[in-house]
Amino acid sequence: MIARHKVQSLTGIFSLAFALACFVPALYWMNYETSYDSSYPDASHIYRIYAVDKQSGQLNKGLSKVYETKLRERFPAFDASTLCMSGQEENCRTEQVPYIRLHLLYAENSFFQIFPQTFICGNTQEPLSLVNQIVLTETVALRLFGSAEQAIGQRIQNTIRSDMEPYTVTAVVKDPPRHSNFTFDAILRSEMQEYFSYDKDWIEEKQWGLFLLDLYVHLNPEANRNDVAEQLSTWQAGNPNVELRMMPIADIRYHLNSETPFTLHFINLFLASGVLLLLAAAFNFLNLHIDLFRQRNRELRLRAVNGASNRQLIMQMLTEISCSLLLALLLAAYFVWITQPVFVRWLDIEIQPVALSQLFLVCSLLLWGLVALISLFVFYRLGKEAHRPASVGIPVRRPVWRQLAVTVQLAVSLIFIVAASVVMLQMRFVDHKQLGFDRNGLIQLAGFQDYSGKVEEALCRQLSTIPQIEVFSDANFSPSHQPDPYSLMTDVSWQGKPSTEKTAFRVVETDEHFAETFRLTLLQGEWWKEGQTEKVVLNEEAVRVMGLDEPVGTVLHLPSWEDGSPTAFEVVGVVRDFHLMSLRNSIQPALFVPQYMYGNVLYLRVAPGQEMAAIQRVMKLLPDIDPTLADVRLTLVGDLYDRLNASEQVGLKLFSILAAICLLVSLFGIYAVATTATQRRRKEIAIRKVVGAEAGSIVRMFFREYATQVVIAALFALPIAYLIMRDWLSGYAYRTEIPLWLLMVVLVGVISIVLFTVTRQVLHAANGNPAEVVKSE
Repeated sequence: MIARHKVQSLTGIFSLAFALACFVPALYWMNYETSYDSSYPDASHIYRIYAVDKQSGQLNKGLSKVYETKLRERFPAFDASTLCMSGQEENCRTEQVPYIRLHLLYAENSFFQIFPQTFICGNTQEPLSLVNQIVLTETVALRLFGSAEQAIGQRIQNTIRSDMEPYTVTAVVKDPPRHSNFTFDAILRSEMQEYFSYDKDWIEEKQWGLFLLDLYVHLNPEANRNDVAEQLSTWQAGNPNVELRMMPIADIRYHLNSETPFTLHFINLFLASGVLLLLAAAFNFLNLHIDLFRQRNRELRLRAVNGASNRQLIMQMLTEISCSLLLALLLAAYFVWITQPVFVRWLDIEIQPVALSQLFLVCSLLLWGLVALISLFVFYRLGKEAHRPASVGIPVRRPVWRQLAVTVQLAVSLIFIVAASVVMLQMRFVDHKQLGFDRNGLIQLAGFQDYSGKVEEALCRQLSTIPQIEVFSDANFSPSHQPDPYSLMTDVSWQGKPSTEKTAFRVVETDEHFAETFRLTLLQGEWWKEGQTEKVVLNEEAVRVMGLDEPVGTVLHLPSWEDGSPTAFEVVGVVRDFHLMSLRNSIQPALFVPQYMYGNVLYLRVAPGQEMAAIQRVMKLLPDIDPTLADVRLTLVGDLYDRLNASEQVGLKLFSILAAICLLVSLFGIYAVATTATQRRRKEIAIRKVVGAEAGSIVRMFFREYATQVVIAALFALPIAYLIMRDWLSGYAYRTEIPLWLLMVVLVGVISIVLFTVTRQVLHAANGNPAEVVKSE
C-alpha cells in the first residue's frame, strides 16, 4: 500500500511521527516539573508550611522554631517535622584546599527523618548531633579529601569569619538528585540556625514574627489532608496577622519558587498543544489510510469472491495499517532520540533515557490501541461492503472525514502560528521597553561573599584604577522575577498613614553612587551623600502609595535591622520609577536606604563600547586580590534582563517548530486530498468542459473549496488562539496587545500557501483533455 500510494501513506506516517515526537517530550517535561522530590519515600505526605499576611497578602515562605513546636503540639496529625535553611553559600578551606565555595543546607537530625539520604559512610544515625557538624556529598568529599572514608573526622574551616569553629565531617551521603528542591554540597548544623531557636537567644514573642526557616512536616497517612489544612488556616497561633497554609512538596517548585525559568501555565499550554497536534495527526493518519482502503474496494471484492472471509479481510487491513503505524512509531522514536539534546538545552532539564523510553512505549501502546479500536469498526464495515452482491452497488462517498481531518490540522496550525507570532510580538515589546535606567555600559560583578568587607574594599581600590570604569556602586539587589522576601518590609510608618494600610515596600540597600551608576532620573531632592545615614530615597510608586504631596523632608519609620525598633529616616529625594524585576511584575513601591552591611554585588558603569575591555581588565585583577574571588561573575546588566525572558525565547522556538511541522503536515494532507479529488472528479470536470466551462472557472471552483476549508478552520482556531494567548499575556504586568491585523495576516498567508500547494494539481485537472477522460471511463 505504501509503495502504490506514496504521498498519502507517507503523509499520514510522517505527520503521526512528528506529532508523537512533540507530544512525548512535552509529557515528560510536565511529569518532570511536577514530580520534584518524588524520589523520597512517602513523598505524597510531605508538606511545606508557610504563612500569608492577612492584610497585605505578602507571602512568607519561611517560619520559625516556635511555629514548629506549637504546630506539633496543636496538630498530632503531623507525626514528624523539620526546619532548614536552603540556598546558603559559604567560602571554606581545608589544609589541602585553600578555597572552595560550598552550597550548604542548614538542618538538624530531624531532616533525615523526613528526607532520608543514602549514606556512604560515617555516622548514619545522628550525624548532626552537635553544632558545626557537617555531612558532605560524595562529590565534595572526593574533591576535598580524596575519598569518602578519608573525609570522616576531617575539619573544614569557614573563611568568612576566622573566629568560627571549624566544621567536623561526620558522614558522607550520595549526591542529591538534580530533580529536587534541595540541592546542596553539604548539610550543616549551623550556629545561625541555633541562634534563631526561641529557647536560646530569642524570646517567644519575637519568634512569632520571624520568617527565616523552611518548615516541612510529614502528615500521617490516615489523616484527612483537607480537614488539617482548614484547621491550620483558622489557627491563630501567636500571630493573628498571618494565615498558615500547607503545600505538597511536589507543588513547591512552581508555587513557592519564583525564579523558575518557565511558568507552569506555559508548560500546560505546551502540553495541550502537543495533545492537540497528536489528536489531529492521528485523525489524519486514520482518514488517509481508511480512504486508501476504500479506493481498493475492487481488490477487496475480488478477495471476497475468491473465498476470503470478513475476518480475513479485517486482519489483512489491520496488518497493513499496523505496519504503517509501526513505521510511524519507529520514526517518532528516532526523532525523539535525536532531538533529546535540544530539549535538554532549551528546557534545562535532566532526561533519563530509561524513563523517557518507558513513557514513549506507554504512549505508543495507547496510540496503537486507539488506532486498532477505530480501525476494527471501519474495517468491519468495509468487509461487509466487499461481500455485498455487485448488483447492489457501492455508493460513492465524498472524502468528508478526510477533509475534516485536514481542516482540523489547519486549525491547529493556525493556533500555533498565532501563538508564535504573539510570543514574538511580546519579545519585541520587552526588548524595546525602557527599563527606567541606562543599561548600556552597565556591568554586574557578583558571585563573591565577604561579610567583613576587607575583600570588597580591596576589590574597590583596584576597580578605581581601571580607566574604563567611570563609577561603580554596591547594592543588595539583582534582576529577578520576584523580590527576595527578606527585602520586603510592611512595618513602614509615616505621618498620615491609614491604620489599615499594609503595603509591602521593597527596601534596597545601596550606597551614595547608585543613582549615578544607573543614571536614574531624580524628580525631587537629591541622593544622599557619603557618610550620611538614616536617609531614604523613594520611587514614584512609593510616593503614590503613601499619598505624599511633598515627599522631600517627610520622616519615615522603619524597623531597625538589629532589634526591630522603629528608626526614623528622612526622605531626601524621589527617583523616576525603574524596573528592579522582570516585566512580568509591576513596579513596586521602593525605598533606597544606606547600606547596613556590604551587599557583595557591584555594578560598574563603563565608557560606551568598552564593556569587554573592562571585563577583561577586571578578570586579570581578581586572582591577585583574594582567592575567594575565583567564583566572581561579570555580566552585562542587559544580558541579566534578557535571561529573565529566556522562557519566551524558548517558547518562540517551540511554537515556531510546532507551527511549521503542523502546517507542513496539513499541506501534505491537502495535496493528497487534491490529488484524490482531481482523480475522483475527472469525469465531472470533463463534462463541465464539454458543456462550455472554461479552465479558469474550474480552477476557481477548486480554489474556492480549499479556501473555504481554511476559513472554516480559522473560524474555530483564531478565537481560540486569541483567548489562549491573551490569557498567556495576562501573566505580564507590561505586555503588548494582540492586533486584529495579525489574525488577518495569518489567515491570508495560510490561504495563499494552501492555494499555492494545490495549484499544480488543479491546473492539471482543469487543462486536461475531456475526450481522453471519457475514453478511459
